[in-house]
Order: sequence, then C-alpha cells, then structure tokens
Amino acid sequence: MKRALVGLSCVATVLTIAVASASASQHDLLKDEAHFLQQSSKAYTGGEKAAQVFNMEVVGQSDLGGRGFNGDVWVHEGYAYVGHWGFEDWASGSKNRFCPEPRASGVAVIDATDPEDPHVVATLQNPSGTSAEDVVVYTALYGPYAGRDIAVAGIQTCESRFDPEADRGLMFWDVTDPAAPTQIGYFQTACCTRGVHEFEVEHRTDLGRTFAYATVPTSRYPESDSPSGYRDVNGDGDFRLIDITNPALAFQVSDFGIQDAGGPFSAGQGCDADPNYGHGAEPSEDGTTVFVSYWDSGFVALDLTDPTSPVYQGQTIYPADADGDAHSSSYDDARQLLFSADEDFCKTSGPDVETGYGYLRIWDYSDLSAPVQVGQFRTTNSLGLNAQGSGDYSIHNALVVGTDVYASWYSDGVRVIDAADPTSPTEVAYFVPPAGQNSVKPPQRGVLSQMPQVWGVVVDEATGLIYASDMNTGLWILRRTD
Repeated sequence: MKRALVGLSCVATVLTIAVASASASQHDLLKDEAHFLQQSSKAYTGGEKAAQVFNMEVVGQSDLGGRGFNGDVWVHEGYAYVGHWGFEDWASGSKNRFCPEPRASGVAVIDATDPEDPHVVATLQNPSGTSAEDVVVYTALYGPYAGRDIAVAGIQTCESRFDPEADRGLMFWDVTDPAAPTQIGYFQTACCTRGVHEFEVEHRTDLGRTFAYATVPTSRYPESDSPSGYRDVNGDGDFRLIDITNPALAFQVSDFGIQDAGGPFSAGQGCDADPNYGHGAEPSEDGTTVFVSYWDSGFVALDLTDPTSPVYQGQTIYPADADGDAHSSSYDDARQLLFSADEDFCKTSGPDVETGYGYLRIWDYSDLSAPVQVGQFRTTNSLGLNAQGSGDYSIHNALVVGTDVYASWYSDGVRVIDAADPTSPTEVAYFVPPAGQNSVKPPQRGVLSQMPQVWGVVVDEATGLIYASDMNTGLWILRRTD
C-alpha cells in the first residue's frame, strides 16, 4: 500500500549497493531456483521414466525444438504460449549455464489449431539476460487496443539484481496475428529485486479497466544499503496491482506487503521457513479481491474494490505440523473455495513437521476474515513414503475448471481431481510424460534431468483439450477419456 516513490537520487544509492555486492549469491535465487541448483550437483538413480496415463490420451506434442527450460503455458484462440525460465549460476562460476539467451529463449507461440500437429510459428523474445516464465494472453476490452489480442510475460533478470539498468517487469505484445507478434509495451519494476515472477490478468467491468495482479518476490526483504531499507528501492511490497488498460503505457496503481497488515505473523517452519515471501496472486472473477500466496504466512485476501488502496481481509492459518510454503492458488468464485498449492521439496523437515512433499489444500473462503481448510489431496508419491528415486513430487500450480481441479505436479505430471465434494476430493485422471533430455550437458537432476517435470497446465474450455508444459520435453496436448 506504500505509494511514496523514492526519486532519481536513489540511483546513486543503488550503484553503491551494486559496488558493495559485485556478484549475486545463492541467497538471491528464488525458492525453486535454489532447489534446482542444489539438486543439479547430485547424482540420482531410479524413478519412473516411462509415460503414465489414466483416463487421458495424448492428442499432440511439440518438443519446441528441444530447447528445455520450458515455463508456464497458456492457450488462446487455438494457439498455445509456453514461457521460458532461467537464472544465472553465479555460485559455481558459470553464470550463463542456466539462463538461455536469444534465440534459444523467449515465449514460444505454437499453432495448435490442428491439435494433432502443433508447431512453433513465432517467439515473443524477452531481453538478453532475463527469463520470461509466466505468460497470459487475453483479448483487450478497453483502451486503445480494445478488440486486439495481447500477450503479457513476466520479466525477471538473470543477471545481478543490483544492476539499476537490469531488465525486469512486464512485457507486452500484440498477438492478434500470432505468427507475427509485435512488441507494444514494457513496464519496468524498480531495482533491486529480480522482477515479476507470477501474475494474472483480470478485467474490471465496474471500472472499465484491465489490471495485472503481479508478484515481485523478496521486495520487502531487509537491505541495509537501500534507501527504503528493503530490496525494492521504493519500499513497495511483494504484491503489485498494475493498470494495463493501455499496455503501451502500463503503470502501477498500488502495492501490498505483509508488513502492511502487521506481519510477518510467525517465523515459519520447515526446511524453507519464510513468512515474508509473496510468490503468487489469484484475483476473483470481478477483480475486486485477490489472494496473495505468502509462503509461511499463508494465503492473504485483499479487498481491491478501490484499486488504489488494498485492504487486508484475512489469511489462512496452517495446521501446527504443516510445512507451509503457499505457492499459488485458483479461486472458485461460485463456491467461494480457494484451491491452493504448497510447493514443498523437503520430504522430512523435522520431528514436529508432517512428512511428505507439497500438496493441494482446499479452503472455504465464505468468510474472508476466517478461511477454514475443508479438504486436501495428495498423490501417493507426495506422501514421501515410497522410494521415488529421482524427481520432484511437489505440486506446482492448480487450476479449477467447474468442480474439477487440474494440477501440475512436476514429476507426477498432470493430475485431475474431482472436487465436487471439496471435503473428499478424488483423483479421476492423470498424465505423466516420458522423461526427456534437457539441453544442458551433462544431464543433471531437477529441471536439468531426464525426469518428467511438468511446470504448468491449462484447459481450453471451448474444446476440453488440456495443455501441459514439461520443462524438458515441451508442450503436450491431452484429452480426457473418462
């Protein structure tokens, strides 16, 4: 909610920070990046490498040129869009090993009008030294681009976050002709975070405006040399509301950090305890409410009726033995249920913390001030009771469609959960792609392995087809057979 901006004089201070911090450390990596970097140096055997299918079939597939490092996926008007992620491995002296450069980077645009023959027709190119892992495509309803199809990607710097000139923020393209995209805008966030990690887009019909509901993680991490005392030199919080009605002239309307509600509320627990890490944001259909994933501080509900002034409504409280790690969510407006994903890579976090990896929780949010967990779903592998070998068996993202939930679950692929009864969710279908070769040599674990690693999933409700992105093997188009 802090709106006072630090002036241009902060640039000198930022340069001082950059000199004092000549190279980034592993502490500057985001949660999943730190995990994958750690795992890349380990040798693992075992794990299921063949495709696994239940009540689903493969319609089409594209390896996207074998590029690897595939991020999130979106589908719009018969075209799929797959993001591209990366970070620089400063810790081991080969900083470009995990940050693909143009032309091996960018958001892939895939013509899937014939879903049996999907093929890349264009690339939405992000700047050198950045990642563009999260992507949304929508038809503009308001402003100078009304009626045009717009693609947005979150831009994060792979290079030193202390560089005041580093690229970070949101980048916009006109994709009305998906095979001939045109960049039309670039909203840049301030030094000294990595940039926009996750975001969603929603239209406010009551205001005739369109907003991006974005997160810039670690914005409120303390930084003594910063003019604001935080990593973000302006002191803005991890959640940002950005007006993108005119994508060529996007601007920030407001922000929120857990401190604005009196938090953090605990020290957190588990192997990655952090109550001050805003990772994702999920808006309601009318855009007046947003649920911010705040790791060990749970899922925080904000009232955005007045977009310039977010109002804290309440948050989820984890059970005493929970690891936490609120990562992302999907909201069922009709039933006022929040389907949340906890990204936890640690099977064992101590004697007082439940065993297993991250899984799906279901929260009743009929009272925003006092949400109640009413259900949960775990895969067999996420229980952590069997010998999984290599792979990552934590949930990543969840998407509610009707009363079904489609979840991307890394090495457990795509899981489809019937949540008609939210107190007793039941798995009804799944698809795990075959293991694939990542472009980094030699093959390594995590995203740099020959294991399935499904990042994202989306459903084309017009056709019922399911689109999934695997970090190594690219785009999969699926159909349910149940």
